[in-house]
Amino acid sequence: MATKQLNITPLYVSLLAFCVVATFAIAAKSFGIVLNVTDSMPGLVYRLGHGEKSSIAAFCSPIPHPSIARGPCADGSMPLVKRVVGVAGDRVTATDVGIEINGQPVPNSRPLDLDTKGGALPHLRGSFTLKQGEIWVAGEHPNSFDSRYFGPVKIPNN
Repeated sequence: MATKQLNITPLYVSLLAFCVVATFAIAAKSFGIVLNVTDSMPGLVYRLGHGEKSSIAAFCSPIPHPSIARGPCADGSMPLVKRVVGVAGDRVTATDVGIEINGQPVPNSRPLDLDTKGGALPHLRGSFTLKQGEIWVAGEHPNSFDSRYFGPVKIPNN
């Protein structure tokens, strides 16, 4: 009696891996879990908040920038994963030295002129109060692309 040999090609393995990752991503999203694929935050897996201070937010960048990896956002970029450091009513001051929220300095917030690939970064300067529905976000890494470059963001619908 002849036996059939199962022929598993790399294409099938890749397709199976993609299906597993896609299923995990859909399930994780329903539980408010997001994967961080950059160095701007130290961990890999985060539970999203609802825009409250110290929570984690995932959102599409309000301005396009070539340093953001390809992904599902409208501009073709990956969602950014950042910590909420300012909420409605907070006073934000952006200077060449860094960001202050209500007079308290935000760690690692000194704005850089260039990203890690040598591209120019926008400069946001001034002092203003966050409005209802707005948050200020910051990465924990000094090279993070965060609100110091693009300003407040709308609270995402996580």
